[in-house]
Parts: sequence; structure tokens; C-alpha cells
Amino acid sequence: MPNSNTKQTKKQPKRNKKIKVLSGIVLGVFEDDGPEVRYSRAWLPKTVVKKMVVHGMSSVHGGEDMIDGLFGPLPVYSKPDYRALIYSFRTKAINTKDQRIADFGRMASIFIVFKIEKLRYILNSLETIEKLVKNQIEQKWQKESNITKSSIIQLYQKINGVIDVSNIRAFSYGRAGLIEYEDPQQVLNEGVISIIDETKKYFYMYLPPKKFSPKKRIQAISKMEDINIRDYGSQLTLKKIKDYHEFKKLLDKHSIQLIK
Repeated sequence: MPNSNTKQTKKQPKRNKKIKVLSGIVLGVFEDDGPEVRYSRAWLPKTVVKKMVVHGMSSVHGGEDMIDGLFGPLPVYSKPDYRALIYSFRTKAINTKDQRIADFGRMASIFIVFKIEKLRYILNSLETIEKLVKNQIEQKWQKESNITKSSIIQLYQKINGVIDVSNIRAFSYGRAGLIEYEDPQQVLNEGVISIIDETKKYFYMYLPPKKFSPKKRIQAISKMEDINIRDYGSQLTLKKIKDYHEFKKLLDKHSIQLIK
């Protein structure tokens, strides 16, 4: 007989793994003797962060005018797989011996760092990111002393929270060429259908033996390989699916509906 004192535990459903979009946030400031890193929370070596700040701020503020606003995405020095948004702003300075900085404020820049494979997420959320940073500056960072470590981390968490992320992408290749669906849960049932699972790092292609000509199959695979190279640095593995029931399981797993 089962022990009545034994607790019966329910198996918890697996949660979808959240994709981490950003790779760090950095504050660079124009000190009296030039651009310096004031704070860094980035998954990059310190030497790379320093050069990123020096090159980035010099590029943005290289002319006579000190320009405010959002710039980029720009390459990260010596890291071809990374990009950064730079938001430049002016804040009331403290402890400066430079009269121009005392009179007009100290220039500072927030660097929002991410891997190039996450570029599309950033571009889709660019206006929202810009608004968040702008509000932070206008409401809380008017004085240099208010730009604290905790406030930078809070901004970083806010940005990460609002970026629209889906780890599933859906495509079809037919008469109109390669089409990516904005809503991967609604896919037209035509052409060669491909599903990218960014969490598992697979791209699945439904290629039943008698449905498509060899030429069409080769063209579709080539188009998806281009996506793999461009967006993922060839990190995805191709898995061809020939059986409809296997393909249907994949669709059901990701709540993808084929529509006519």
C-alpha cells in the first residue's frame, strides 16, 4: 500500500528558455583629459571595452559640435561578432577643472552591446530603446552624480525586458521567393516551409520526396543557408524532414498553424 504520508509532487511543465539579447551596457564619459570608461557591465575584455569607448565617443564627438542622440548600430572595435548602439548626452559635471565642461556640461555615452546575430531584435525595438534611454536621461541623469551603477543596471534590465524576442522564425520559399513571416504562428501552406529554432540551433525544412523538384529543393536549401550564414554565422544545423507526421509534430510543438 502507498504511504499516506508521502507527498505527491506534480511534474512542472518546462518553461521556454528566454533568449538573452543584450551582451552588456557601458557608460563612457569625456573626462577632462578625454574619453574614459566610467562603468562597464559587458561580456567583453576590459581592453576591448576601453577601445570601444574611445573609438565610439571619438567618432560621435569628433567634430566641433557635441551631438546628442542615438547612433548605430556600430561595429565594436576588434570584435566583428558584436555591435553597439551609442546614446550620447550631456550632463551637469562635477569635479572638473575644464571650464568648457563646467559651463556646458560633460558629454557621456551609453553603449548598448549585443551580438550581431541579435541585430534584427534590436532594429525591431529601436524606437522603444531610444525612448527608454531618453526618458532615463531627462528624468534622472541631468546631473553627473545621479548616474549611478544601480541606475545603469536598471536601465539595462528595462531594455532587455522590452525587446521583442521570438526564438522561432518561419519561412516559405515559393514563386515569390523566400518569405519570412512576421507572425511565425501563421504560415501559408505553400512552397518549401522552413522553421528556425534558435534555442536548439536547428533549421528544419519540410522536403517531402515527391512534392518539389530537385531544383526547387536545392534553391530553397541555398536560401536558408544564406540566412544561416548571415544571421547565425553558420551555427545552425540543417534537419530535413520528409515525413508529414514528423513535420506536424514540429508545428504543433511551436503552435504554428498552416493556413491556405
